Amino acid sequence: MEPVKGTVNCVELLGWLGADPELRFLANGAAVCRLRVATKRFANLDTEGRREFETDWTSVEAWGKLAELCNSYLHKGSRVRVNGALRTDAWTDKASGQTRSRTLVRAENVLFLDARPGLPSEAVAEVEDVEAPVQDEEIPF
Repeated sequence: MEPVKGTVNCVELLGWLGADPELRFLANGAAVCRLRVATKRFANLDTEGRREFETDWTSVEAWGKLAELCNSYLHKGSRVRVNGALRTDAWTDKASGQTRSRTLVRAENVLFLDARPGLPSEAVAEVEDVEAPVQDEEIPF
């Protein structure tokens, strides 16, 4: 994709998957993998002065070989870093005739941050974080 002068469309997410990846193949054979990425942001301070956070959910699509790799190596709870571009798709719902739209991140790179089986824990110490992974009760689906 060629950038247009004077514009920037760059998204970077660091979070956890809220569900297993969903892989499908289009009629032309192209692989598409959908990911739901949870990120946390500061919301406010509670009555005792402690920081409270809210979870944001972002839909991410990976295509081609990247889609197949995401489907093979990621699962619900996997920690990921996603780089991509924001995209809004619009279509007409066949049943109701209404115009629908969705906004998502089209992934250009997905970095898998979990330890791989057989890899010593020291090798992944750089990517471990003090935040706890998303708990099941925080996942809305």
